[in-house]
Amino acid sequence: MKILYLLICFFAVQVQAEQTKEVAPRLAMGFYYPSLSNVSSRTDIELSLSYWVKELTHKIGLENAYSVLFDDIHAMNSAFEKGQLDMVIAPPLLIANYFKRPLLSDGFMAVKQLHKMDQLVIIARHGQLQATENYVGKRLLLPKNNFLAQIFLESEVLKQSQQPLQQVFSQIDYVNKNQSIILNLFFDKADVAVTYASTLELMVEMNPQVAKKITVLAQLPVKGGNYGYFHHEYALQETLKKEASRFTSEPRGKQILEVFQTSEIAMSYVEDLDSFDRFYQSYLMLKKVQAND
Repeated sequence: MKILYLLICFFAVQVQAEQTKEVAPRLAMGFYYPSLSNVSSRTDIELSLSYWVKELTHKIGLENAYSVLFDDIHAMNSAFEKGQLDMVIAPPLLIANYFKRPLLSDGFMAVKQLHKMDQLVIIARHGQLQATENYVGKRLLLPKNNFLAQIFLESEVLKQSQQPLQQVFSQIDYVNKNQSIILNLFFDKADVAVTYASTLELMVEMNPQVAKKITVLAQLPVKGGNYGYFHHEYALQETLKKEASRFTSEPRGKQILEVFQTSEIAMSYVEDLDSFDRFYQSYLMLKKVQAND
């Protein structure tokens, strides 16, 4: 009887030890691929992100670190809710619309310039347009896989004409590269486009003639194309935010950022999403007015 009692105690201790055994630290970063597809090929992006994650975590000895590309925002959100991802990186409007706010915690993001907001801008060939009602019959270029850009332009059009883009523009094309959008507008292959102010500024620096042919009609402030947020239960978020803040001071870190056409690391706060909530609700109200007309 005594032996049986000892065996029971032994197995009970073993089970308890297994239950309390700590899980090895991990960093699983989920990236929304469509918003990165304008940078390079999928293979090159996967390789660059692999280096990104290793460079971010090697100094703190975090060996179980990896990135996952997602083509579908619903699948990405599902993995995040199930605890399969510790951090998500995606366009802010998609995060605001699809991810539960209580699950998110402040994170970081790659930007072109620290302490300076970028802007989505609606641009047109100089002299052709003075107001949105003149969009009718014009040729439009939109950045591919940029939901925010499309909603921004559609909101501006709805304010004036209460008509969807397809009924206003004579032609709508989607372009992968922001620089190509500006060049197409410059060479009269389109009349109206949406791009980023930082890209427009760069193109003007390279060719001052761009400023003489292109005018900005409307602006929407954004920190960058993609925002990054930790899962609120992730234990190493503060440590990794500190590591990320030092990322740009190292040569390899700078090289990786250049691949994604950025140069700095900025903090992304959960409260940053509030403005996108308001923006999208305003868009839905405009759509409702259009539907009732």
